Amino acid sequence: MGLTATGIGSGLDITGIVQVLVDAEKVPKEAIFDKTEQTIESKVSAIGTLKSKLSTFQDALEKLKDGDSLNQRSVSTGDSSFFTAEATKSAQPGSYNIIVEQLAQANKVGGTNVADATAGVGEGSLDFTVNGASFSVDIASGDDLAAIASKVNSAADNVGITAAVVKSDAGSRLVFSSQETGTDSAVNVTATDTTGTGLNDMFGTGNLETIQDAKDSIIYIDGQKLTSQSNEVEGAISGVSLTLTDADLNETSTLTIAQDNEAVTANVNAFVTAYNDLISSIDNLSSYDADKKEAAALQGDSMIRSLESQLRNTISERVDDGSGSTIALYDIGISVDRYGKMSVDSSKLSDAVENDMSKLESLFSTETAGLANRLDTTVESYVKAGGVIDSRKNSYTSEQQRLDDQREAFARKMELLEARLLKQFNAMDLVVAQLNQQSAGLADRLNSLPGVIG
Repeated sequence: MGLTATGIGSGLDITGIVQVLVDAEKVPKEAIFDKTEQTIESKVSAIGTLKSKLSTFQDALEKLKDGDSLNQRSVSTGDSSFFTAEATKSAQPGSYNIIVEQLAQANKVGGTNVADATAGVGEGSLDFTVNGASFSVDIASGDDLAAIASKVNSAADNVGITAAVVKSDAGSRLVFSSQETGTDSAVNVTATDTTGTGLNDMFGTGNLETIQDAKDSIIYIDGQKLTSQSNEVEGAISGVSLTLTDADLNETSTLTIAQDNEAVTANVNAFVTAYNDLISSIDNLSSYDADKKEAAALQGDSMIRSLESQLRNTISERVDDGSGSTIALYDIGISVDRYGKMSVDSSKLSDAVENDMSKLESLFSTETAGLANRLDTTVESYVKAGGVIDSRKNSYTSEQQRLDDQREAFARKMELLEARLLKQFNAMDLVVAQLNQQSAGLADRLNSLPGVIG
């Protein structure tokens, strides 16, 4: 006769016993799995923090990598509404009196006004010339103003003309505008009819009206006249770009160019702050707390040791200043302590900014040897797609996948162990039940023998 529940034959809690035996093997192993997973997650989080700090450091380096960013100029136009200005590092400090006599403007010409803009104009071609370049558009007999405008604007060889239909009280007309300002970009239109005279009647000599003259800009810089095809004036003052916005021959504006020492100093200080923040992060991620006997996520990691070594080696080196001498961070007031942290001597840095800007530029911004460029190259090898950090993250992902596979395999092993133990204990329970039944039967038979007293 079979058993309907475990433990009936022996009176033992077989389920509990099996659970204890399985847990004795499962719990320690799962604790190892959990600790390993926690370690992987900590490392993934740590390299994420490191990558963020490296990116912030790169932002600071960006302002020192090239001379224009480092050696900045401040530009003042007072309250002038006649122009705006930008200056590169090649602009020399100074003041200039500027008068804007005339703004450059683009040429616009319009055909004859018609009452019905949807009527066909004529059949033939329109030839356009701007600044010595030409293109032609074929006109069909049914083409109205909008169709002609579309053909002009979409012409593959259009050399710089925009066509538009303009409606007024006088009717509708086609207006052709040069896309460039200045007298060199005046619009010339030649109409050729193959049937009738419709195109010449609208666009031919005497019928094409100048709506806006082509004009060059005219400015005076300290009394010297300069004519330009554009309102964007480059090179009138070395290193300075002017954008003309209004004109009045009777108004004089003052443009002042100066070296922006405050911006340069701020950029250097931002570099120092970002570097120290990065080093602090590296220290925290790779430290060991002897009192708590706890290691940080990247303690002993070769990647972070290599990064720190490269950074420290780079900032300690001297750079050719272009005059046969060398310059280092210490020479501009930046020192490094035994913990790898930078500090700034403000007085010494100010003196370097005001008096040795070319050397400061050599130190940071030389294309291959400058510290900012070399540090950025090092950092980029870590943070770029497919770089050192991505490779390390992929390695952790693989470790996590292997751990998941091991967990799954171990879980199946424990299920099999539990099933095997239950089978064995149930078999034992059945044997005990049978023995108990036999014992009870034997006792009954003995008690029924003659002369036996219960």
